[in-house]
Amino acid sequence: MTPALADPPEKAVLADPSPPVSRAEPGPGPAVAPQPVLLARAAAFREAVMARCVPAAFELNTESYRRARLISGFGILGFVFGTCYAAFYLLIGHLWGASIIIACSLAVGSAPFLLRATGSIRFAGNFITLILLLGFGSLCGIEGGARGHAIGWLAAVPLCALLLVEGRAAVLWCLLSVLATLFFVGLDLGGVRLPLFYPARWHQGVTAAGYVGLTLFMSVLGLIFEGGRRRAFSRLERALDEVSRFNVRLKKLDTEKNEFLGVVAHDLKNPLGIVMGFAELISSGRNRTSDRDRDDARYIIAAADRMISLITQLLDVNALEQGRFPVEIEVCDLGAISDRVTASLATAAEKKSISVYAAASMMPAWVHADPKAAWRILDNLLSNAIKYSPPGCDIFVRIRNSPDGVVWEVQDQGPGLSEVEHARLFQKFSKLSARPTGGESSTGLGLFIVKMLAAAMSGSVDCRTKEGEGSTFSLRLPTAEAPGVEGMRDRAALG
Repeated sequence: MTPALADPPEKAVLADPSPPVSRAEPGPGPAVAPQPVLLARAAAFREAVMARCVPAAFELNTESYRRARLISGFGILGFVFGTCYAAFYLLIGHLWGASIIIACSLAVGSAPFLLRATGSIRFAGNFITLILLLGFGSLCGIEGGARGHAIGWLAAVPLCALLLVEGRAAVLWCLLSVLATLFFVGLDLGGVRLPLFYPARWHQGVTAAGYVGLTLFMSVLGLIFEGGRRRAFSRLERALDEVSRFNVRLKKLDTEKNEFLGVVAHDLKNPLGIVMGFAELISSGRNRTSDRDRDDARYIIAAADRMISLITQLLDVNALEQGRFPVEIEVCDLGAISDRVTASLATAAEKKSISVYAAASMMPAWVHADPKAAWRILDNLLSNAIKYSPPGCDIFVRIRNSPDGVVWEVQDQGPGLSEVEHARLFQKFSKLSARPTGGESSTGLGLFIVKMLAAAMSGSVDCRTKEGEGSTFSLRLPTAEAPGVEGMRDRAALG
């Protein structure tokens, strides 16, 4: 029954005080066609069914959501077309064909609900393709084989399989459909005429209805596919726009965070310097302070020194991440830097009865590097080896040449690291299970800074470790040719 249309208002109330514009009254003319209303309601029904049948989990993935909607739309479309054909077949007395189509229509129409129940796009897509192959193959067998319209529907199954199923399953369905089509074509070429299970006088009508229906079905299926593609593309565009907006916001917040961190860290260094100055004055005993006061002052100095070290590292990390850390590459002797770093940490090693064995190099190890940055890397890696090694053990320092550059290595006898911790070794603020053996402090920034400094000099830092067997940290820097005599003389004078 066509719903009654609301009568148009007799008068329109205009807010504009200008004279009314004369309008022609609608003549008696033909009645308004109800098709647009029916199509709109059909589309709304289809959307409601698809929204109910597509699991919410698929909305998180654009491709899964598109394919799930396509399967739901295919199920609804197949049920509608199948119902129309079943009615037509019953009208002309084609009971076998009507029975096959009714069974297949009910099965295909249940696919959206199977999708909802199982949550599996693969199962629903394969289920529909199986029903199509069996149904159209059966119709070919009772409607003249290759001389009937059902062979056209059977030939369309590969396209449906490619739309509904992914990967090897789609290829398999295509192969089966081709083989089924070739089977009926082969029978016809071999002179085998399959019977018609409906009155012969309806043959032309059935054939015409079949091909027209096939054209309409594939057209509507194409529209559903295109609508799903556009919807998926629109969702993807919105998601990318949202990601872009969040990215801009995150960059702004990161910039503000870095500026805030730089200001706070810089402003903290001056008060800490004053605290250390007064603490050193107290510990020196110039103001007739007691032994207890001097001991307390030493604790203050140690705490302030750790805070200044942390602030310095925070400022360095901030500068490295923003590309503002000054790195001046030149030709320098990595062996000489290693010797000076080893000598500077000799006292720390002696306090823990640790022996540091530095292999002597007969020739200088010339590299392209920033001497200050290289010193800092070597100092961090060797001090970590001393810090995390138990008292009384040995540490080995070596320099060797490799095809990729000059490699500096430090091998300790510490606790080593597990594979999980090794993956987080050079991350910022990474806290590992290993603890300093002499009560030393650790900020979790040193190795991150080491990695950034090495990368800034076109080098790399690595670690070979095994839990319970110690670690070997290595720094690789690009090899450089030895400087001229004048340059070496200048460096010796500077050293």
